[in-house]
Amino acid sequence: MGRLAKGLLILPVIIVVLAGTLAAVAETAWFAGLLARRAGGALDREISVDGALDIDWSLRPRLRLPPLTIANPDWTDIQPMARLDGAEVTLDLTALARGRIALGDLLLIGPRLNLLRAADGRSSWDSLTGDGSGGGPAVSLDTVRVRDGHLLLDDAAQALRLDLAIGTSPAASGAAERLQAAGRGSRRGAPFELDLQGGPLLALTDPDHSYPVAGWLRSQDTLLELDGSLRRPASPKSGAFRMTLRGPNPANLHDLLGLPLPDLPPYRLAGELRFADGVWTLRDFAGAVGDSDLAGDLTIRPGEPLAIEADLRSRRLDLDDIAPVFGAPPAAGGGETASPEQARQAQSQQQDDEVLPRREADRSRLQGVTAQLRFRGERVNAPRGIPLERVALTLRLTDGVLHADPLTLGVGGGRIESRVSYDTTRQPAQGTITAQARGVDLGDLLGDFGIPSGGFGTIRADLDTLFAGDNVKRAFGSADGSLLVYMTSGQVDAVLIALAGLDAGQALVAKLFGSGPTSIECAFMHMQAKEGVAAIERFLVATEKIDLRAGGSVNLGRETLDLALRGYPRDPTVGASDAPVRVEGRFADADISVLSDELLTRGAFAAVAALVAPPLAIIPFLNPGSGDEKEDVCAALTREAKDIEAGKQR
Repeated sequence: MGRLAKGLLILPVIIVVLAGTLAAVAETAWFAGLLARRAGGALDREISVDGALDIDWSLRPRLRLPPLTIANPDWTDIQPMARLDGAEVTLDLTALARGRIALGDLLLIGPRLNLLRAADGRSSWDSLTGDGSGGGPAVSLDTVRVRDGHLLLDDAAQALRLDLAIGTSPAASGAAERLQAAGRGSRRGAPFELDLQGGPLLALTDPDHSYPVAGWLRSQDTLLELDGSLRRPASPKSGAFRMTLRGPNPANLHDLLGLPLPDLPPYRLAGELRFADGVWTLRDFAGAVGDSDLAGDLTIRPGEPLAIEADLRSRRLDLDDIAPVFGAPPAAGGGETASPEQARQAQSQQQDDEVLPRREADRSRLQGVTAQLRFRGERVNAPRGIPLERVALTLRLTDGVLHADPLTLGVGGGRIESRVSYDTTRQPAQGTITAQARGVDLGDLLGDFGIPSGGFGTIRADLDTLFAGDNVKRAFGSADGSLLVYMTSGQVDAVLIALAGLDAGQALVAKLFGSGPTSIECAFMHMQAKEGVAAIERFLVATEKIDLRAGGSVNLGRETLDLALRGYPRDPTVGASDAPVRVEGRFADADISVLSDELLTRGAFAAVAALVAPPLAIIPFLNPGSGDEKEDVCAALTREAKDIEAGKQR
């Protein structure tokens, strides 16, 4: 037999022996350790195995890996980064002969991941997320499955902690298995739970396709539902979701999302949430807050400072829904929307003898934030039938200073335009308010108090005040400023004027036989406040028959009234008393007294006089009249009002 023939016979034997030897070696702990060391060197991370490979040999052998661990980098305190109970994968030997590593149907059994990100941004997985473009043979993998996985994430940079069960489940129509994650976590100490479903696990690192994500996140009673996709979710650059968000109070989202949202009643919003280049936008959302509808756009730019821009609108604004912004609960009666906590606050307030809210806002939430908000309310539902017709607001926040400029209210057919500033960086917080009312029908404004609509004509008013305090009560209690209200024409029912002057005779006649309108020639009120005590400087309502005057003060800090009103008939009349009507006591339960000491004294004198000579009983109630010319009085008041306005403008 020739040497060539002998060689051809021996070569297969050598190949079989070598193959058998390699196969035997491949199923040893030494070989598994060698592979682990090579992989650890490539990843610059220590990898260790506990056992040997188990291989079902064929042209596409099924490899079963022993338990293994992957270490965290040296700067972390937690080891290891990953622990695996085992794994299975198919290797295509025919592709290996062509210089390619083709893996199929990778099954990870019981993976346990401990991922960390430091406050400086370093993460324990930084060296493991390369793009695979380095040297060496090309590697392909068709599917990955996870059984009984667990993820622990501690992200100090985001103040985020996660404790999740992870796994994959078969998708419909034989598609690749979808990733599932469910469990608990916290953000800035705010706890939450979540349940998410994604696409195939391998698609997480696909730079060319969006990765589908759907599910929900719940933090106490707040629920966020999402259905959309992210690009490169391991390091997301963009995404789009259909979002629904509902909860008892938007302010509860501060710790979870880091947004300085205001205290408001329960809400529900839905819209399109987009994320691109680090900017989040909520476009064309719609929903409800309390009993008000709300729609608009919101843009959030994370960073230092956090930047927020919002353009909001409401077709129907229920005014009590914004009461929590000022520290007061919304209305919680029948048909009103309030959270259980807000309902308890409303009940407590009803039992309190104070009216002004004492709850302080968290000023720290406004630090490091810039914001611009535009709001338009087309129709307003206000308490006590106040005819608010529309609201328009432009709000700016910069370096802890709030500016509402302008804040415009349509009321009583007229307009109130104001400017508000509030500096939360000072201790205590300090602010200013200026406001002007023009063309407001006082009859419409006071219609719910029994004043006939259109009965008081239109008024002008000017308010200018300074205040300091971290809640509404302290702000009112520190107010320094002035309020001016005046008008030059109008009408009021004669019965009202007669009763205000305690003219019982005229009131009785008017009620029995009716009466025509009584003209108001002019009305004027000027109040000056100092450290929360507002004193009436001048008050006069001049009519054809009676001049109604008032004096006294309002203590805004103590919430007390001490006022007196007195009617002075212009003509001598029977039954008219110039004894004052007193209004005194606390805001919550002020007492209106028409039987002043002076009136009681007159009543006693009348009783004695009636015993002597009955006709004399009317003498204490005769009033000779003021005799003033109303035209002169009104002209003087108009000049005084203009002088006060001019002084404010200088």
